[in-house]
Amino acid sequence: MSALKSEFIKKSTAMRQWVPMNPPSNRDRLELYALHKQAAAGDCEVEKPNNKGAAEKAKWTAWKTKAGLSQAEAMSRYITECDRQIRVYGSKSGPSTNTMENSTPDVTEAAPPADVPNSPPSSLLKGIDSVPLLASAASEPQKSYMQRLAIMNANQSWWGRQSPLCSPSTAEPSLSSKVESVIISLGTFFERQALAGHSIGPITPTSVHAAVFPVHVLLLTYWIVVVYLLTIPTTFYLVVKTMLLGSNTTGVNLSQLIENTITPASTTASMMMNDSSNSLPPRFIGLALTPLIIITDVTLTTYNAAGDFVGSLMYCFGILITWWYWVFVMPWLAVAMGWVGAAYSCCCGIVEYAGL
Repeated sequence: MSALKSEFIKKSTAMRQWVPMNPPSNRDRLELYALHKQAAAGDCEVEKPNNKGAAEKAKWTAWKTKAGLSQAEAMSRYITECDRQIRVYGSKSGPSTNTMENSTPDVTEAAPPADVPNSPPSSLLKGIDSVPLLASAASEPQKSYMQRLAIMNANQSWWGRQSPLCSPSTAEPSLSSKVESVIISLGTFFERQALAGHSIGPITPTSVHAAVFPVHVLLLTYWIVVVYLLTIPTTFYLVVKTMLLGSNTTGVNLSQLIENTITPASTTASMMMNDSSNSLPPRFIGLALTPLIIITDVTLTTYNAAGDFVGSLMYCFGILITWWYWVFVMPWLAVAMGWVGAAYSCCCGIVEYAGL
């Protein structure tokens, strides 16, 4: 632990000098912030800053999503995340990829430190950990959203700074990253059209901003759905593979999958549904994920009573008997929300144009 803490302090100091070649996405900035806070202070016990700006709320939410993560594991993930971001975004000054990797030879994605348990793939963790941030962005009031667009230009697009969550940024493009990239591209297109500030005939820029707002919320909600629809089968596959071939093959044990992936996915869905500060779309998605919450509750009860193997069997059984729900019901719910969102977008634009 002392060696890990020493490496954590070195990495934290080095990152203060890091100047990236390309600016990191907000999600990646918040990920580093949250892991650092969790590693340094443990679980967040600070009240939600309801009277502060969106940035402070996002920081609080990011830290809160790390609840239950030990400080040792948070340190390990922080070090790994620093190395990944330096590889992805490059360096103008400060630590380079090589020097950072050379200074922490025993902390890599393939070989975590011996005194810290193995963790599920970072792509799974990033996807679920970022859902509360997406829900928070989708819950931004329309007035606040329109005021923000009014003072921004096309180069400051929020969507333009995002990147796929469920696929490592350094990997070759995968199905998951392509699906997420489509959503990000659509969000970037609509937001930049709104930020261009051009009138479309008699339609004013303000009316365009009002019409784009529901599209913004809808795409964020779709993104949350995609994260879950990608994470659930991937987790199922990892659990089955680990049960059949062992943790030496997959690099992660069943207990870690249950505690670090299955449980956070359920907890996040429950928080999304019950958090009164969320708008209706994220809460609706949380409600739609109730089967996952029930499956996880049964899995945890079995896990605590009979061990990780039996608990994993129960999880796999639950996912198998509800396969039809994830394949048919969830996508159709998303389609229905799309029609509602399109109608709402038109209504918002018309109301703003009419000056009501």
